[in-house]
Amino acid sequence: MANICTTNYVIEGEKEELDALCQTMKEQQENLLGCLVKTLGKNPEEVECRGEWIGLEHQGDTLCVTFETAWTPCYEVTNLLKEAYPSLRIFYKAVEPGCEVYLKNDAEGKYFPETETDGHPYELMTEEKEQAQVRFIRGLKDGSIKVEVKKSQE
Repeated sequence: MANICTTNYVIEGEKEELDALCQTMKEQQENLLGCLVKTLGKNPEEVECRGEWIGLEHQGDTLCVTFETAWTPCYEVTNLLKEAYPSLRIFYKAVEPGCEVYLKNDAEGKYFPETETDGHPYELMTEEKEQAQVRFIRGLKDGSIKVEVKKSQE
């Protein structure tokens, strides 16, 4: 069983694109990320999209939604959203407490002001770090990266 990563997103963009994305998500029969990926024209088997979305709210000039996924945020899904709706800027804060993963990409603190310097454990993610995580997860899945776990002898 995977540890659940809860990622809160605040999405900015042109009104027409925010409205279209909101409508697309509301029209889904299920809140599964795989269904959203399929609606965006991609094969869910080829995209890391294990999880679901909840709490979709259109608030003024932003769209707020939460993804519950396995271990990490679904970077590939948000990349697809940006491809489909080019004006989008997607900010997030992710928490997976089981493995102590605390990530965010809001460097300015516009929506998620928490920082390590004020006692919060959030690592600031860049696009390069996100892509490295995507490559790592894909490598684990396809077997090109192997992880060996050794028990410590006490």
